Amino acid sequence: MKEYEIDYYGFSNEDGDGCMAVFVAFPDVKGIGDTFEEAKEDAYERLDVYLKQRSSNSMESFNLAVKAYESKEYERAYGLFENAVDENSDAMVNLAFMHMKGNGCNPSHDRAREWFEKAAVQENGYALNSLGIFYEKGMGVVADEQKSFEYYKRAADTGHIDAQAKTGILYKQKGDSAKAMQYLITAAHNDNAQAQELITYVSNAEIASKRNEAFYALPETEQLALIENLLEKEIRPSLALDEGGIELINFIPGEKPQVWLNYLGSCSGCHLGSTSTADMLLNHFETMVDKNVVLYLM
Repeated sequence: MKEYEIDYYGFSNEDGDGCMAVFVAFPDVKGIGDTFEEAKEDAYERLDVYLKQRSSNSMESFNLAVKAYESKEYERAYGLFENAVDENSDAMVNLAFMHMKGNGCNPSHDRAREWFEKAAVQENGYALNSLGIFYEKGMGVVADEQKSFEYYKRAADTGHIDAQAKTGILYKQKGDSAKAMQYLITAAHNDNAQAQELITYVSNAEIASKRNEAFYALPETEQLALIENLLEKEIRPSLALDEGGIELINFIPGEKPQVWLNYLGSCSGCHLGSTSTADMLLNHFETMVDKNVVLYLM
């Protein structure tokens, strides 16, 4: 269990001397013992019971609030969500959304932001993503690109899928292709449509029956050198005919080697209209490297 700050007291009564431990954050929870260590141990046992009961009450209140909201009993739902906020950051998010819509409360971007900020302290992805939108669009706050980016990234790191795509796009705008592809690939695998438009995935790894044992026998540095040579000698000259190019962003060795590539110049975006360029790249990699290779193209 998490360690909490404790105040210790000595006392005397008709039963004799003793020690008391009181949690600063939970003043109603007290432990008693013959020594301060025993009082602390008793206090934590009582705190465990207290927190489990509070969590149970909070979840019951949250579930009742959801039912009330679905029945359009908005004022009742608001009160029940308020009762659940101590143990449930989703309750804070729901209160924020209710203020956004004015359901059961006064519409207020300020109050919504306050609830989102409280939930964000607990790394709630929905709250963090919403704050990213607030600071991006200047909703009740002064627009701040850096703050917006920081909130989107924090949301993405909690697993919020839309924030993963947004963070990837923002990194792309900043010129950080490696970070951009990291977040966009994750979002694309999480079925985010926007990310899937920006990232092309091509591979025959699932149907490959053999692998190039000579390639896998090479040290990883030599595998990378082979890939870089393929790009330089075979692929870049072909793309240069259309005034385009390509850069290697990342190579992840393994049973299914991953190669992250970024189109440059006239090639940028060409894979969105046709898969011919991606198929050409895959063919080169399957011929010169291995059929189990996985290409990600941005």
